[in-house]
Amino acid sequence: MKELSGYVFSPLREGDIALYRGSGNGLAPILLAAAEKTSLGCIERLEHEYALKGELDAAWAARPVALTRYDDRLTLVLEDPGGAPVDRLLGRPLGVTNFLRIAIPLAGALRRVHERGLIHKDIKPANVLVDAASGGAWLTGFGIASRLPREHQAPAPPEVISGTLAYMAPEQTGRMNRSVDSRSDLYALGGVTFYEMLTGQLPFTAADPMEWVHCHIARQPVPPNERVAGIPGPLSAIVMKLLAKTAEERYQTAAGAEVDIRRCLAEWEATGRIGPFPLGAHDVSDRLLIPEKLYGREREIDTLLGCFDRVVADGTVELVLVSGYSGIGKSSVVNELHKALVPPRGLFASGKFDQYNRDIPYATLGQAFQSLVRSLLSQTDAELGRWRDSLREALGPNGQLIVNLVPELELVIGKQPPVAELPPQDAQNRFQMVFRRFLGVFARREHPLALFLDDLQWLDRATLDLLEHLVTHSEVRHLLLVGAYRDNEISPAHPLLRTLDAIRDADVRVREIVLAPLGLDDVNRFIADALHCAPDPARPLAQLVHEKTAGNPFFAIQFFMALADERLLAFDPVASAWQWNIDRIRAKSYTDNVVDLLAGKLKRLSSTTQEVLKQLACLGNVAEIATLSLIHGTTAEAMHAALWEAVHAGLVVHQGSACKFLHDRFQQAAYSLIPDEQRADVHLRIGRALLASMTQNDLADHLFDVANQLNRGAELLVDPDEKAQVVAIELRAGRKAKASTAYASACTYLSTGMTLLGAKVG
Repeated sequence: MKELSGYVFSPLREGDIALYRGSGNGLAPILLAAAEKTSLGCIERLEHEYALKGELDAAWAARPVALTRYDDRLTLVLEDPGGAPVDRLLGRPLGVTNFLRIAIPLAGALRRVHERGLIHKDIKPANVLVDAASGGAWLTGFGIASRLPREHQAPAPPEVISGTLAYMAPEQTGRMNRSVDSRSDLYALGGVTFYEMLTGQLPFTAADPMEWVHCHIARQPVPPNERVAGIPGPLSAIVMKLLAKTAEERYQTAAGAEVDIRRCLAEWEATGRIGPFPLGAHDVSDRLLIPEKLYGREREIDTLLGCFDRVVADGTVELVLVSGYSGIGKSSVVNELHKALVPPRGLFASGKFDQYNRDIPYATLGQAFQSLVRSLLSQTDAELGRWRDSLREALGPNGQLIVNLVPELELVIGKQPPVAELPPQDAQNRFQMVFRRFLGVFARREHPLALFLDDLQWLDRATLDLLEHLVTHSEVRHLLLVGAYRDNEISPAHPLLRTLDAIRDADVRVREIVLAPLGLDDVNRFIADALHCAPDPARPLAQLVHEKTAGNPFFAIQFFMALADERLLAFDPVASAWQWNIDRIRAKSYTDNVVDLLAGKLKRLSSTTQEVLKQLACLGNVAEIATLSLIHGTTAEAMHAALWEAVHAGLVVHQGSACKFLHDRFQQAAYSLIPDEQRADVHLRIGRALLASMTQNDLADHLFDVANQLNRGAELLVDPDEKAQVVAIELRAGRKAKASTAYASACTYLSTGMTLLGAKVG
């Protein structure tokens, strides 16, 4: 690029994306952020930072001006605000005065970032420029910044989590059962970076990525004033508050921390000391942040963690059943396991049965192990080689049976030979044996496995038989199998209950955790925490919420958020407190049905977003963006834009190339927006769109998905040629299900085909 040719560049920051300062005679100073590796991740980060240029201000950020190629690398050109990276000042304690004079503008810069509705997600000394002479501070490195008020970080391998592990907030590791929000930046800046500035050391040291995760989620740092003499106690306490493990215990705003740090500087300069004072007196957020800690579930969580501890210690198999109404918090309780998995290097896999796609055999187990297999692909060649050897040894000549279930496995173990056809019972025995050995690769002493299967009330017969085999077979060890189900949707004749009796008869340890609705005191604590007020003033509102939602946590949260959406609960900036009027809320006559409440919320979204959510609900709880784009007849970029409203509203979340509903009730509410008489037509249109877009190879991989949609619209088929085409697909799906020993599902597909042919079934 010609316009850069007159510059001389000096390095400011090393890493995958290096930062250089450019200067030249008569030229405006600039910064260059250059991708040192040609990885897709680096390219996406630079493109993302450039896309934020309209939201970044030169007063507190290094602002992007161009994205180009320079020296054969993708390069982001930024305005140079001046100053030096904070990491150049580190290695020894800064001294109280120097620290305070830098910390105040840093907190101010972060306050401005959050006021723009951004979360930085990678605050660290190398991403901060400061000018001690002018008192200026500017943030750089916005490559993974988020425009969302909250993000859900899946518990991916720490090597692939975006951000810098040494400075990462506990929730950003994906192991805390909590979302990432603006308070995650406060941990990274006010906690870790400030700690390093004050003491010359990081609060933790670790030898590998998983140890970093353990430090952040479980270890308590030594307070700064115990590491370095002369650091005033209140200043040390501010840093420790910012380093709190849970976001609710930290400062809630950068502004609140900034006020306290300014007070420290004023006292220090006036008297040479800082006296004790209550922290966070001016730390009030005008944004409603729903607390994510679990209320009234301490005993149940302890029971679950105790079961996992026994699996680790004894190498046994345990089955834990978590039951309760929809929205009662079953998944939230189970996800508390993530913290316990870190020290023993445990693995976690989860899948969810779908109420609208019950005839896809083993789909939920495939979904669960898909994430584990994908995580292998991110590991080093040596580590991947060890996994490949273990998997090939375990699967032998039958690897194709598991590749059918988890297609990504082929990328690990290579192309597999076809398997021989066997009589039904022999085929079932073989599949169960192969899957048991496959599971055994992941469930080992060096990394025990927690396998979570949600919504067992919708499970298929084939999966149920396989689960019974796994938990009762002596070869299976180091496994905690957790199943969650809605007990109000399980009749005495449900096959799950009969299978559980058989499992108990086999002397497998089975623990049951029944989740009851929250009591009034729990709801009161939740509302008081959300509004940052004492419990007594919040009690009348808590009584109303409890009365309206019957203590169902999910419903209570949605109802509470609806009050804020309708401005019946609002922040008063003069009083610096949340205000509400009980009489006005009662007069509003909110529905007692959570699906109706959520459907009303969905109807406030744009018509385009509503249509996309309806189609997503028809496809299931989760779907690929590419599939939604195809059905909707639009580009992936347009689909991301259409989903943005729903993501921002907390209804769906992105998971790589896919998106999923955050809760069953959102899927149910979206599906309810389709009138009953139109549902068959919508499913048929989706099935036709999928079929028309697929090659024969694609159809083989997604046969059940296509057949499922066509099944639900089959009553509308009129054209004889199309009927014949669908019959052929149903026959293929039936045969494929039979080959997987999923005989009940096979019967469903074959029966549908016979009905279309006009044959009597039964």
